[in-house]
Amino acid sequence: MRGFIGLILLLFAFAMGIMVERLWLAAPPTVIENQGIATTHPQMPKERRYMPIPSPSDKPGPQIESANSTIEQLQAQNRQLQQQLLVAQQQTSAPAIQLANGDLSAVLSQQYQQEARDGLWADELELLINDFLYQSDLSHLVSLYSYGCKTTVCQVELVPSVPVDEFDEANWRAVSKKLFEQSWFKRFTMSTSSSTSERMQIYLSTQQVVDQ
Repeated sequence: MRGFIGLILLLFAFAMGIMVERLWLAAPPTVIENQGIATTHPQMPKERRYMPIPSPSDKPGPQIESANSTIEQLQAQNRQLQQQLLVAQQQTSAPAIQLANGDLSAVLSQQYQQEARDGLWADELELLINDFLYQSDLSHLVSLYSYGCKTTVCQVELVPSVPVDEFDEANWRAVSKKLFEQSWFKRFTMSTSSSTSERMQIYLSTQQVVDQ
């Protein structure tokens, strides 16, 4: 009898073991949170830090400023020498003006009409003449009616910007004085002008005059 009961208990225990095993296998896995347990990870690459490239200063150093100033001075001197050389070449190549009757304006007017145009020389002089009134603060007083340059002669015609009855000879003298003060005016070896209350006509030439 005892053997039979022991056999039943053994079978019951075996059956209970099987049921527990099945229930355990069927249950979802339990996630155990990390509670401060040190774990070992592969070494991560260190963050690369790049040093910023210094940007060039907006203000140049003293040596650069000095070099730039020297370059500007040399360029200005070079332009002046080129202008002087050009005037000298024109004076050498152009024949002297034969002045028979003493009317220089008439001679230069005729020569201006007959001369060919030297584009390089004329363009530069015409630009300077066009800016003359504004740079001399005379645009409120007179205006350029016509102007142009050929090979050795430039012609400029000015008219009053104000009513004629408010314009007198003193105004033309002020314009002539400002004209003579221009640096580019020194390129010419002679000039002549004639004026009325309504206009002033000026001729400039790089040639020499020879009286017959």
